[in-house]
Amino acid sequence: MRKIKNFKINLRVKEILRVVKKLINVADLSAELEKTIQRCCRLYFKFLSPSVVYDVFSKDALPFTYEQDAPSKWIAESVFFVTIGNGLYEEYKKNEEAFGEHTSKIVSAIAVDALEQSKFFVQRLISNEAQDENCEISRIVDVPRDLYREFAKVIPIDKIGISMESEDVSPKYSTCGLSYWIPSRKKAKR
Repeated sequence: MRKIKNFKINLRVKEILRVVKKLINVADLSAELEKTIQRCCRLYFKFLSPSVVYDVFSKDALPFTYEQDAPSKWIAESVFFVTIGNGLYEEYKKNEEAFGEHTSKIVSAIAVDALEQSKFFVQRLISNEAQDENCEISRIVDVPRDLYREFAKVIPIDKIGISMESEDVSPKYSTCGLSYWIPSRKKAKR
């Protein structure tokens, strides 16, 4: 089991602008709204606390089977939980209209981007470990929320402050995923 807390992520402001544009259903954002979103990103960035806990399991080591989008010759899988903590949500709740009528949509876009950036960080870590074992990894497979409880039995989510409340996960902005390990093809000798 590996745990990493408070690693650095870089919010992609252009991606957040694109998501907000979709959420409010407009073709273009006004210059004023773009500046507001940029200010919002700078403020809320300080309240992100990305953390991850993950582990690698051989093909038959898990007490249950989940092989969604599994490659044919996989030999192991890395399972992870990642969160950006409660800080963003708590700060937003202090003043839900801090950045105008679209504050909730902006915060949602920031949370989604922060989780995506955190997943990319985990993917790089897992990929490096797999390369050391002459393996490659598949793309990340998002685990359905109804299976989080099963995965939480084998990954100590409490180490990064995640808990399961009934069928939901807390903090709100948390996710679970996995990557399959595939043996690398050996390079032909010349």
